[in-house]
Amino acid sequence: MENIKDALRAHDIAFSAIKNPQGRIVVSTQDEKALRVLKCVFGVTSLSFAKKIERDVQEIKEEALDLFKKMADPAQTFRISTQRLDKTFALTSPQVNAAVGAYIVEQEGAQVNLNSPDLNIGIEILYNAAYVFAGRTPGYGGIPVGVQGKVLINLKDRRSAVAGWMMLRRGCELVVCGNVELAGYLEPFSFGHPITYVSNPEKAKNVLAAAFSEFEPEKRKIPSFYPLLGLSEQQIKNIEALIFGR
Repeated sequence: MENIKDALRAHDIAFSAIKNPQGRIVVSTQDEKALRVLKCVFGVTSLSFAKKIERDVQEIKEEALDLFKKMADPAQTFRISTQRLDKTFALTSPQVNAAVGAYIVEQEGAQVNLNSPDLNIGIEILYNAAYVFAGRTPGYGGIPVGVQGKVLINLKDRRSAVAGWMMLRRGCELVVCGNVELAGYLEPFSFGHPITYVSNPEKAKNVLAAAFSEFEPEKRKIPSFYPLLGLSEQQIKNIEALIFGR
């Protein structure tokens, strides 16, 4: 959550609160740019720009209908996908799906398609509110940066930057040497824990391990990680394109 706050502030995205109900992080903001920024915060698997409403079935129906009218037309298909984090809510997730879906069919004459709908309306029922939204923006998952120790990496080329990205995704903080310009491309993935640059590896402090883009077997005082060994060349190229743009 602190990394999310840092990312929002760095991009001048106004927000009034960040809360952590069970299984979710809820950011109160009106700026949809947050989706693009927060997808780069490791630990986030997906994001949706949702509207917060009361946990009232009729209000949920009305909001879902309004969303359908804004984003589709009666000729298009839809489905309702409910997740009920509060299991004490009166209706089960399938019952909410059926009730809201039937309401949209009744009001708009639209058709339901559970396999490949034109519009998928999501409903999240939490303990103090319900959220209605359409679509999900995938995040990069992983572990939040900062929950693991510091790792040293020599940024000598784009491939080594991919290795750095992989270590960030595993929750490590980066201490880098080599090409300082390459570190700038990794900063958007390291919110909350700025990357530390050292001119000489010997000057690195509190480093628990070293990461390499290629296998370099030699005795070291600290453990060595080779985060690219399990990736295909295509996967490495995909991450490189993500970091540097195509």
